[in-house]
Amino acid sequence: MKDRKPEDEAVLEKNKRRLMEKTTHLLGGRSSDPSCFLFSKEELKEATNNYDSKQVFLDDGNFRFIISKQMNGHNALKLVGVCLDTEIPILVFESFKSSGTLGDRMGNRTPGFEPLPWKHRVNIAFHLACSIAYFRLQLPRFVVHGGLKPSSILLDEHNVPVLTDFSSSKIISHKEGHDQKNDVYSIGLLILALLTGKEVCDSPPIEKSSKAYYLVDHVKECVTSERLKEIMLDPIVVVGRPLTTEKAKELRDFRLLALECTRDHLLERPRIGDVLNRLGDIELAALNNKHC
Repeated sequence: MKDRKPEDEAVLEKNKRRLMEKTTHLLGGRSSDPSCFLFSKEELKEATNNYDSKQVFLDDGNFRFIISKQMNGHNALKLVGVCLDTEIPILVFESFKSSGTLGDRMGNRTPGFEPLPWKHRVNIAFHLACSIAYFRLQLPRFVVHGGLKPSSILLDEHNVPVLTDFSSSKIISHKEGHDQKNDVYSIGLLILALLTGKEVCDSPPIEKSSKAYYLVDHVKECVTSERLKEIMLDPIVVVGRPLTTEKAKELRDFRLLALECTRDHLLERPRIGDVLNRLGDIELAALNNKHC
């Protein structure tokens, strides 16, 4: 590693202190030495062909490193290191063979990507719920992801979802545990997107704008006024196969779960464990349905 300039050393030390503070906070007072996965900016410049845009996955200047590190191996893109001697720390991820983002694979919005079959859609929803449940049940501190959206969910070669963007994530106290119902809301939106193939142009009710089209409002209005035929399914979900009684039940259960997850009031939304169990039942039914 080449000798650093004094100004680079100052930036490195500042970022190291910030990293240690965040690590200690997340790990409940236990410290962690970040030096084992440090890269220099010279090493990254060489490895990425002078930061070729094809090598840069996300550039928003606000990535939560510690939360990302804790997610390794839990449907999250594996973080292998970090560069701290740049003004904004740079995260280094493992090489990953992607079959597109979730947004690429729903509907016909992105040329060159095959739409997802029904079984895979249910499986994706189940895996995403598993990730949210992990944040709730397995980490030393509660974590709210806060940024689940089709464009930030990569799919691997087997169409298993991989989380990438933790820029909106935050650590909360046990007293704030109900805040994780915001992630339940996001799961509900993704279920509706998987069902209809439409874009998720939505946000929690408190932030809504009357000028935007909101998928969840459209679906709720159709259900309330018994205009279910107006809830357009993504054609790939039903095309070429008979809509059996079993398949119709899976679609209905998927829709009902999404509507429960997107209820206006936090406390009326199901717990993530309940969401996980119900998605597991729907997935099992889809796997056993030869017409899917």
